[in-house]
Amino acid sequence: MDVAVLLILAADFGFTTLHSWQEWKGAGGPLWRNFGAIVGLEIPDAIGFPLFTVGLTLMLFAVGFIAIIGPLGHTWTAFALGALIGARLSDTLVSHVRLYVKGYRPNPGLSSTPLYLLEACFLAWLFHTRLSANSSIATVGFVIGAASFVVVLPMLRLVRLALPSLRRTPWQPGKPMPLEQ
Repeated sequence: MDVAVLLILAADFGFTTLHSWQEWKGAGGPLWRNFGAIVGLEIPDAIGFPLFTVGLTLMLFAVGFIAIIGPLGHTWTAFALGALIGARLSDTLVSHVRLYVKGYRPNPGLSSTPLYLLEACFLAWLFHTRLSANSSIATVGFVIGAASFVVVLPMLRLVRLALPSLRRTPWQPGKPMPLEQ
């Protein structure tokens, strides 16, 4: 295997690890408490940590590995590249920049999102041949990757409706996050 490819994979894993760590332990973290506060839902650490920190990190490692190493063939590589690029852009714009602009601060993980943008642009440039050779499947991957971050807050709102015992006072933009109840 090419050393350059391994370095790209190491950078991808490093960006994911740094971002996940910031969302977990960074200023204002963990992120699942922020998301829960935004929608007015108490997310217990026993659920938030496995889903938001461990699960999401492992999923991004798997997608990055398939996208960069390409062990499953050209179709899956194009799909995973599209998904990784879509996820990086959507995580940055939907989960961090949009919420920061709306006034939800602190926003753990925001400071590492420029790395995500850089990586998305780099992967699109470096792997443009793979992406364009399978553009339809890469587009499907991109949409699924992006949607996986777009649906988080709406899904948490549905959980809030379904589990009234976990409801809390929603966080108002521009104000301090309300204390957990």
